[in-house]
Amino acid sequence: MMVIDLDEVTFDAELDGEEVRRTLARRVWERRGWATVAAAYEERARDGSWRPHLAIIRFRRHGEGWKKHAQVTLPGEQARGLGHLVEALGEQVAADDHDDDVS
Repeated sequence: MMVIDLDEVTFDAELDGEEVRRTLARRVWERRGWATVAAAYEERARDGSWRPHLAIIRFRRHGEGWKKHAQVTLPGEQARGLGHLVEALGEQVAADDHDDDVS
């Protein structure tokens, strides 16, 4: 998978005009030629209910775009339990970025 812009990475999907996957939240961290996209999304089950998932995709800069390096997708309760992890990662990235500004 190659993308020019990380904003192109989406999890929304339709099948025969019916929404079958919808993004709930999405966050991107980018640093030194690497990027991570984390997205919480739901998929419609056969019974019509929505099931939560969490996808974490790692990209590496490749020319003018980004090439997918790895992906982990977690379903259901595992995805819900990682909400705090995504928040903590965001706080750590912010702290690391601040450390780079200090000389």
